Amino acid sequence: MSACPAPSPGSDLMYRLLVQGVRDYAIYMLDPDGVVTNWNAGAERAKGYRAQEIVGQTFSCFYEADERARGAPERNLAVARREGRYEAEGWRLRKDGSRFWAHVVIEAIRDEAGGLIGFAKITRDRTEQRDDAARIRDSSENLKLALAHMSQGLCLLDAERRLVLCNARFREILGLGEAEAPRGTALRVLLRRILARAQALRGPGGRAAWRSLGRPEPLGRGRVASVVEIAFGGRILAVSTRILPTGSSVSTVEDITERRRIESRIYHLAHHDPLTGLANRAAFNAQLERQLAVSGAATMLCLDLDRFKAVNDTLGHPAGDVLLQTVAERLRQVVRETDLVARIGGDEFVILLADPGPVAERSARAIAERITEAVGRPLRLDGHTAQIGVSIGIASGPQDGKDAGTLFGHADIALYRAKAAGRNTHCFYEAGMSARLASRNRLELDLREAVSAGQFLLHYQPALDLLHPAVSGCEALVRWMHPRQGLIGPGEFISLAEETGLIARLGGWILREACREASTWPGDMRVAVNVSAVQFERPGLEHNVAAALAVSGLAPHRLELEITESVLMRDSEAVLACLHRLRTLGVRIALDDFGTGYSSLSYLRRFPFDKIKIDRSFIGEIDKPETAAIVRAIVGLGSDLGARITAEGVETQDQLPFVRQKGCQEMQGYLLSRPLAAPELRRFLARTPELARAA
Repeated sequence: MSACPAPSPGSDLMYRLLVQGVRDYAIYMLDPDGVVTNWNAGAERAKGYRAQEIVGQTFSCFYEADERARGAPERNLAVARREGRYEAEGWRLRKDGSRFWAHVVIEAIRDEAGGLIGFAKITRDRTEQRDDAARIRDSSENLKLALAHMSQGLCLLDAERRLVLCNARFREILGLGEAEAPRGTALRVLLRRILARAQALRGPGGRAAWRSLGRPEPLGRGRVASVVEIAFGGRILAVSTRILPTGSSVSTVEDITERRRIESRIYHLAHHDPLTGLANRAAFNAQLERQLAVSGAATMLCLDLDRFKAVNDTLGHPAGDVLLQTVAERLRQVVRETDLVARIGGDEFVILLADPGPVAERSARAIAERITEAVGRPLRLDGHTAQIGVSIGIASGPQDGKDAGTLFGHADIALYRAKAAGRNTHCFYEAGMSARLASRNRLELDLREAVSAGQFLLHYQPALDLLHPAVSGCEALVRWMHPRQGLIGPGEFISLAEETGLIARLGGWILREACREASTWPGDMRVAVNVSAVQFERPGLEHNVAAALAVSGLAPHRLELEITESVLMRDSEAVLACLHRLRTLGVRIALDDFGTGYSSLSYLRRFPFDKIKIDRSFIGEIDKPETAAIVRAIVGLGSDLGARITAEGVETQDQLPFVRQKGCQEMQGYLLSRPLAAPELRRFLARTPELARAA
C-alpha cells in the first residue's frame, strides 16, 4: 500500500532511515483487512518473524486462540476504523508460541478524501515494564524504579538550582559516578564536573561545545522551555529544560548522536561527490558566486584527466573509480586547506583558490605545476601500473569574467587550449581564444553529417531479474561509428547533440531502432531508452514514442523510458504533464541515477515511477553501513510507492548478495554483461537458462 505523503524529501528519507532501524518498537502497516504489508527490525526482534515470513499474513496470528475465537482482532480493528485509534495492553504471541505483554496502538490511516488506506500498528513489548509496575505497587521505591527505567536522563533542580534527584541514565550519559551527583549539589558545581569529564574524554586541551538550538519558549505563567545541544566526549546530547510553576526545573538528556550523523550524511550527499568525497558542482558554484560577490576577485582551475578513458576502458570501472579517488586525494594534498576542490563530472575537477591576492597568476601557476606533478605520478591499479596526465585551464576574475558562469566558461576554454597544446599542461585564458569553439564547430558539422548519414548503432546492456533469475530487459545505449575516429561513446557527443538540437532526430532514431530490435526478443523482455531533457522541451515526443511502437509492433508495456533528475529540473510541471501523457500510451517510466541529486525525493512524490535505478556510486560502496542504510531506505521507499528497484553498476560477485539482501529486484552491470551489439546480444540471450542458474 502507498504511504501517506511525507512533509518533505529530507524528512521522508529520515523517517525511512529511523523507522526501519528501530529495534525497541514493532512498527508495521496493515491493509484495511488487517493483513501485514511491511515489517521493521523492532517487529522482527519482538515477535520473531522475519519480514518474508509475516508480510501477507493477517495480524490475528499474534493473538491467543481464545481471543481469536472471541473475535478480538476484528473488534480492535473495528474500533480503530470507527474512532481512528485503538490503544490497549494485553498478551500477544511470538513466532515460537511464547507470550509477551504488549502495549498496542492501531492508528487508522486515511487519504485526503477520507478513504481508509489501512492501519499503522505500533507494538512494544511491555512484559518487563508490567512486571516492574507490579513490583512498584508493592514497594515504596516506586519513584526510584520509574526513573531507573527511563530511556532518557532526567534531573530535577529546586528553585535555588540545587539537585533534587537524577536517574541512573542521567549519570550514565554524562559519565558521572553516583557519588558525583548527590542531592543538594549546586548546578554550577554539577556543570563543572560534567565539563571536566568532557575535557577528559576529549583529551588535553579539549572542551565540551555548547550550542543553543533556539530561544527559550514561553509556556505560560512564567514557565520557559529551552533546548541545548552539547558536543560531549564524541557524542551529541540534547538537553531539554522546563521551568516549573514552583520555580524548580526539570531537564531531560538524550543522546542524539546517531540522528545527527544521519542528517549530516544526507547533507553531505547533497553537496559532495559520493565517489571522491569532494564538493560537487552545486557546492562549487555557490562558493564561487559568494567569493565574487564579496571581493569581486576569484581564480579557478578547470582540470580534465588525460588518458583516463583508456585506463577505465582497459581495466574496468572499479579501477577507474580507484583512480579518481587517488586523484582526488592528491589534489587535496597539493592545495591549501582554504582552497576548494570539487569533482563536477566523470574525470573533470575544478579548484577555487581562496584569496588569490595580487599575485593570482603566480599562485595559480605554482599550484598548476604541483598538480601536474602529483597527478602524473604512476600508481598501481588491479596489478597494473597506470599513469595519466592532467590538462588545466585557468581563469581569474574580474579580468576574465565578473560572474561565475563567464569565469567558468573561460576556464573551460583555457582547458581546451591546454588539451590542444598537447595535454598534461596548463593554460591561462586569454581574450580571443577560439580553439575550443573551432573544435566544437568541427564536431558539430561531423555530428550533423552522422545524423543524416546514419552513422549510429545501438548496443544493449542486459538487466537480470533477481526474484525470478532471468534477463528481464536491456538498456539501449547509442554509439557513433565515426568514419575517422572509430567508435565513439555517448559521453563525447550527446551533450553537443543536446546543445545543437540534433538530439531530437537522434533520439527519434534511437526509439525506433530500439523498439524494432526489441520486437525480435523472446517473451516480455523490455527495452529501456534514455530520454534527454531537450526531447521533453520540444513537441512531438509522445508522437515519436507512439509511432515507434506502431511501426515495430512492440507492446507498449515492453518499452521503458529512462529519465534523470536533470530532466525534471528544467520545467518540472511541463515534464510531469508529458510523463503522464506517455503513461497513457502504456509505456513504463523509470527514474535513472537515483540518489545523485538532492531533489529526487520531491519528484517521487509527484509522479508514480515504475522503476527507480539506484546510482552505481552507491552500489560500489554498498558494503559500507551508511551506504547500505541509504540503499535500504531507497528500496523501502520504492516498495511503498510500488516502484521496481534496479541496482546499477553491479560489477563484482561480492556486490550481488548485498543488493539481493537489501531488497533490489533487478541488477544491471558488468557482472552480468557489458553493453552488447545486437548480434552479440542474441548469442547472449541464447545462454539465458545457463545465466539464470548461475545467478
